[in-house]
Amino acid sequence: MPTKLKRTLVFLLLCAWGTAGAQTSADAEKQAYCQYVQDQADAERALDTGIEGFGRLGQSDSNPELKQVVVGLSKSLSRHLQGISASRAAQLECELYGRALSVERFVKYGMPSIDRKIAVRQAADLKDVLDILDEEIAAADKRLRTGNGTLSDLLTLRQQRDQMSTQYVAAKIESTSAQVPDVPQVDLKQALAQIDETTLDLQDELNHKQKLQAWDVALVGGMQKPISGTAMNTSTGYRPFVSVTFTYNFNAVSYGHKLDNATRSLMTMRRQLNDELAQKVDGLQKSMAERLNVQKESLPQLLDEQSRLSGEYERLRTLDSPEALRMKSQIRVSLAMAAMKVHLARLQITLLSQSYAQDQ
Repeated sequence: MPTKLKRTLVFLLLCAWGTAGAQTSADAEKQAYCQYVQDQADAERALDTGIEGFGRLGQSDSNPELKQVVVGLSKSLSRHLQGISASRAAQLECELYGRALSVERFVKYGMPSIDRKIAVRQAADLKDVLDILDEEIAAADKRLRTGNGTLSDLLTLRQQRDQMSTQYVAAKIESTSAQVPDVPQVDLKQALAQIDETTLDLQDELNHKQKLQAWDVALVGGMQKPISGTAMNTSTGYRPFVSVTFTYNFNAVSYGHKLDNATRSLMTMRRQLNDELAQKVDGLQKSMAERLNVQKESLPQLLDEQSRLSGEYERLRTLDSPEALRMKSQIRVSLAMAAMKVHLARLQITLLSQSYAQDQ
């Protein structure tokens, strides 16, 4: 397999591995949080939707002289609905966390993710330049031994190799440093709007759950048995009973208004936080746009330089004079460096365009 093809495959594998690892990390973080809020909601629902048992020993409500023991079960409609509401609130909280996480990761890792991919490609291209320099150094050393070259030519090539080697090591370190999560592919404007919408839906659901506390309808049933002071002609055994109870807090309307006010206050605070997040997104994308424009403006010049060097190299290809050999050696190295700059510029344009287009 050709060397360049091998390096291209390695580059693609590194990018794919980084993306998969980042996606796994983001999914794991969201899953862990969602599991936490869902477990809490499940516990609350299990308690609220359950049937309660009760017992009472004392005077009868209808006859204070009659003492009795009462045992039974009750089922609250209000608490049942609160348990269902808790599950819906957990789902909304999970959605809100996932959407906010995607936007925050874009803000934090958008540019570092691009820089790392560029470093991977730069390291591969610099290795190609170093290989060409090694070949030209060997050829210059051979010409020097045969009297067709100069020590100055050899030293110049070795100096270039030292400079390229330093750049290669720096690019290699950056490309193999701690993994930077990849940016999730999201429509940022839509994501920011959905964060507001989901925040409002979540608070409405929480308010709905709290408003259910202001009233209740409960089904109560059980057994009662007189234990002293038994009235005449009344059985002394256990007697079943069933009843429906109603409760209502007359401050329920005021309570609901205050909860609505709290929702508006929360949304004011949330919009301020979202505005800060939106400003960070806008700042990052402006930086990406400026960097993209620079690369687009420089690419034609880089292509012209690559074309010029390629033409000069072709013009000298058949010449074998000492001066022509020296010039071909320098032009070949310069051509490899020009090709590297073109590769990196095109890669930056592709990556920046993809990221910048997410919010267009």
